[in-house]
Amino acid sequence: MTISCRKDRPEVEQVLVFGAGGHAKIVLDVLSLMGRYTVVGLLDESTALHGTMRWGYQVWGGREQFKLQLARGTVRLVVALGDNHQRQSVFEDAVKAGFEPVSAIHPLAQLGGGVVIGPGSLLVAGTVVNVDAEIGANVIVNTGATVDHDCRIGAHAHISPGVHLAGNVTVGELAHIGIGAVVLPNLKIGRSSVIGAGSVVLEDVPEGVVMAGNPARLIRSDKEARGY
Repeated sequence: MTISCRKDRPEVEQVLVFGAGGHAKIVLDVLSLMGRYTVVGLLDESTALHGTMRWGYQVWGGREQFKLQLARGTVRLVVALGDNHQRQSVFEDAVKAGFEPVSAIHPLAQLGGGVVIGPGSLLVAGTVVNVDAEIGANVIVNTGATVDHDCRIGAHAHISPGVHLAGNVTVGELAHIGIGAVVLPNLKIGRSSVIGAGSVVLEDVPEGVVMAGNPARLIRSDKEARGY
């Protein structure tokens, strides 16, 4: 079979993926299905992975590779790290270095009219982002999650698989909504807060806390959860 080259066919662009763990496998799959990017290699903070092959891709090194890769002409990058704070740190360093963050959107993600997707964000298979919702930079909207109309998701947040956000919910930067959680309409989830898996959120959540249960109740502060 002969494939003809059409002038209006989008140019395939080279991209680096920062991350070589399980989450990176999802990002690589989405990029492949998009059909517009060629992954030229991986970067990762783990020195044990440097120089190894992961799923057919070379792990070149860590952040020290930024200048070299840019000099080689690779200017696009996706941060494929599940931890919000690590993902923020790498994302901000990459942008400062001169990379263009790429958003990876699975072909089976459903986007309503007026939806805004920030740079570097990931939308996995089965996600639904409804009318006039805004997804910030470097956000993960994971498998089968739904984000209803007029929601606002702050930068570096993670909306886990199976989460359901009702209309007009605001999720602060760096917040993590756990698997299968439900958030009722018009509520606010504070910056850096964590909502436990399966929780039902019935009221606003302040910044920097961990809440879980049905209904969701305060468990501890985020600093306590992280051992600060």
